[in-house]
Amino acid sequence: MTRAIYAAFDVFPRGKGSSSHIASMVTALRGVCDQVTVLCLGGPGLPDHQADDGIAIYRLPARYPDLLVRATAFAQFVAHHARAGAELVVFRDPWGGAPLLRACPGVPSIFEVNALPSWELAYSRPGFAANAALQAKVADLERFCFKHSNEVLCVSSVTARALGRPRTTVIPNAAAPYFFAEPAGACPVPELEQGRWFGYVGGMQPWQGVDVVFDAFRRLAPDLPGVRMAVFSERRAPRRLPEGVHFFGPLPHPMLPAALRRLEFTVAPLTETARNTVQGCCPVKMIESMAAGVPVAASNLAVCREWMADGQEGMLVTPGDRRAWMHALASMLAGAPRYAGPARLRAQRDFSYPHVHQQLQTVFRRVLWN
Repeated sequence: MTRAIYAAFDVFPRGKGSSSHIASMVTALRGVCDQVTVLCLGGPGLPDHQADDGIAIYRLPARYPDLLVRATAFAQFVAHHARAGAELVVFRDPWGGAPLLRACPGVPSIFEVNALPSWELAYSRPGFAANAALQAKVADLERFCFKHSNEVLCVSSVTARALGRPRTTVIPNAAAPYFFAEPAGACPVPELEQGRWFGYVGGMQPWQGVDVVFDAFRRLAPDLPGVRMAVFSERRAPRRLPEGVHFFGPLPHPMLPAALRRLEFTVAPLTETARNTVQGCCPVKMIESMAAGVPVAASNLAVCREWMADGQEGMLVTPGDRRAWMHALASMLAGAPRYAGPARLRAQRDFSYPHVHQQLQTVFRRVLWN
């Protein structure tokens, strides 16, 4: 029996892009290994343990509000479960990776780098940059994981260039099969059945750039009677929103395609910050929208250009430029349907489970049996 352990310092599942990616990775792993153990964080309403069809999920209970305390607890949690052994270990971060590698020395291993803590903490924790001892400790963990990994996976060529390491393979995020399926049933958000809508799916952090679209829509709205913007996010709505912007909260992931298909287009207005231009990403919001046949207006950054052609499968817009986004919103409302077919074909070619999982499983087998 071939066993794999997949460690992710993230709540799984939850309504965000990383959860979609984890689900895709675990499904691909299960296609190669007889048993997959997922070690992740817990959250409200999620059981500490569940198992189905060769996949067992163990969750660290949500008792640690402090990030570093939670990371330490997760490392101990991973080390405990890793004692059962495995033939392949895959991890998303050094918090789980380092204890996993120590508990399974010599076992084939893959480091899946979507973001390094040394990058992420610099954005989210201002005190991190001032704490030299903490920076050194995190850097040591990352170096240990790179040194003892057989291969590195990432979802963007931007990330691969930033890492500058050998044995790095770029494979994009995947859209779940239900994004490609024919529409069935009523829209889960009745409000979308009436009028004209465009939308946004994702977080509200500054690097997402949603405020630029809000401002562009505020200025443009008087000339667009009846047009509204839907926002699907697990974050709270800002206190002041432009007229016509509606927050709906996160949807259960399988329901999202039915809501997307009621939109004329979606937006992915990433800002031109190091978070997007150095660290890199493969925006799940963009590929899932394309898979559902809903065109996207996205920021003209390398992380978007890599997976969408301007003027063919969607529209690329100068990041942070409110006038450019005003023009983009008006242009998409006037002619988004012409991008829908090409966007869906691109998604079928590059982001479907069969295509992405074939690439992932080639890497898994190479690492397992090389």
